[in-house]
Amino acid sequence: AEIAQTEGVTGRKFVRYWLHCAHLLVDGQKMSKSLGNFYTLPDLLEKGYTGREIRYALMRVHYRAPLNFTWEGMNEAYRAPLNFTWEGMNEARESLVRIDDWLVRLRETAAGKIDKRKTDMQPGQEFEEALDDDLNISAALGFLFETIRETNRALDRNELDAASANAWLNWWERVNSVLVLEEEIAPLPPGIAKLAEARAQARLAKDWRKSDELRDELSVRGWEARDTKDGQKVTRRAGG
Repeated sequence: AEIAQTEGVTGRKFVRYWLHCAHLLVDGQKMSKSLGNFYTLPDLLEKGYTGREIRYALMRVHYRAPLNFTWEGMNEAYRAPLNFTWEGMNEARESLVRIDDWLVRLRETAAGKIDKRKTDMQPGQEFEEALDDDLNISAALGFLFETIRETNRALDRNELDAASANAWLNWWERVNSVLVLEEEIAPLPPGIAKLAEARAQARLAKDWRKSDELRDELSVRGWEARDTKDGQKVTRRAGG
């Protein structure tokens, strides 16, 4: 029906591939308005999660597998049917932070002198092979994070040169064209930006008490200040 309706209105072919996905469950029941367990994306966004965090949490489940959404913090995020819990959402956020930090390191390394003999490197075929296997997203993401671990180790040992870093960045562009997971930088609201800058200055001055007070103030307003080796990062606090 969806294909007939859409093509009748637009006069164009709707999609090339049509997947019949397993049901989204809520507390073990099929989500429906009649059962009163119907949730929308704004419900999740109001909890402080970003669109890409929700996207990642949803896409990591194979399309044939049921996904069970619960509001309670159950510790069964990887049992079948999979549970879409706040723990799972927080893990999604942590996974995306790992990707962001990895990309920063690769881009810093890629800015160095490139050995022209290595510019034809084409790493990461396993990712494409996994998706070719009935969209095996678990295997594809597993390879992505194994790649992050291994390249980070090489970076720690100064064993990854600029050409290799560029090759992995080119590979990431192909991956991100499918997953669309790279962080989109949005400006902070003026009041939050002012608090964040004041906290950054307090840390530079080693005024730890002031820094903690400003971090707490950001938290009260629904934001989280996280200190990394690349400086302070301020994001919406999830689950609030």
